Amino acid sequence: MAPYLTKYKVATIATRGESINVACLLLAAVTLKFWKGKPLRAYTEKFIHAVSPKVVITFIDNNSNFYLISKRFPSVKKIFIQNGTRSELRNVLECLIKSENYHVDHMLVFSDAIGRKYKSYITGSALAIGSLKNNTVKKTNIVPDGSILFISQFCDKPKDNESFITGISGDPIYHDQYYASEVIALRFLAKWCVENKKSLKIACLSSEKTGPEIDFFEAILSGCSWEYMPKIGLNSSYKLVDAAKIVVGIDSTLVFESIGRGKKTASFFCRGINLNNESITFGWPTELPNNGPFWTNDQDETQFQRIMDYLNTVSDEDWEHIRQKYVSELMEFDPGNTRFIALLDQLLPRTERQSHAD
Repeated sequence: MAPYLTKYKVATIATRGESINVACLLLAAVTLKFWKGKPLRAYTEKFIHAVSPKVVITFIDNNSNFYLISKRFPSVKKIFIQNGTRSELRNVLECLIKSENYHVDHMLVFSDAIGRKYKSYITGSALAIGSLKNNTVKKTNIVPDGSILFISQFCDKPKDNESFITGISGDPIYHDQYYASEVIALRFLAKWCVENKKSLKIACLSSEKTGPEIDFFEAILSGCSWEYMPKIGLNSSYKLVDAAKIVVGIDSTLVFESIGRGKKTASFFCRGINLNNESITFGWPTELPNNGPFWTNDQDETQFQRIMDYLNTVSDEDWEHIRQKYVSELMEFDPGNTRFIALLDQLLPRTERQSHAD
């Protein structure tokens, strides 16, 4: 986001404790809110009061404390920018309740669908801009290399066989259960790639060429031919997406960013079946059928085969026609973030610049 704020005066509050404004902390420490279990909120309010900004922006769109700022600072414009896909698992939407105290002036979201969902809890306007990060990376014009790119969502396994996450009902969900969908999808893809003479690549989250992530995929794809693509810099994943013939994933944000970029993309959205969670379905919270041209919510190799065969043969023109039917509900793409820039220009006219807080 920094390149879009160079013409403004910016103050940053580090809500994770990376740095602390001592004066604001001392002022917060003498408030009742600080000693009633809300020290971060008290500190944030004192910081905003000290800076006196016209606009406050956050990337932490799923932090309900941000929705409460309006009550304390009604004249300050609030903006949140969605930074990842949302569901009702491991997310604020799992327990969020509509409140008259929740207000965000401008909710900048991936799609119209998630905008409507947020507005069912929070007052304010929702603007579908897509992914701010995705929008900053210009689409490359290179000819696809014919590869099939699978998007990794790997996280390390907890020690001592502890649960990986907690389900909606409070039951523990273990690492192997959470990633069972990857096992099924990748073994199918390895076979499909051999049959269709395609190379299989995996876009990984780690920048290392050894470690738990590569061990995880080697265990799944033992005896299969595949290529490990470590993350190299902030934009390498988008470049891999642009270079592939078909992008495949489970429920990664990058899957939707790929669709937004216009890439032929297969979504094997079958994790919800393993976790018994209805919000983990393709396109949630919009209502789409379980099976569509390039997605399935079923853990079914017949559906995987149908999708891959379709994407392997569909023309670019027909793909674009199909993609456009769904993109506004899935992931917008706004190269250069023109919508975000226009909003800042609207909220901070040229005569008022140099007084902006982030």
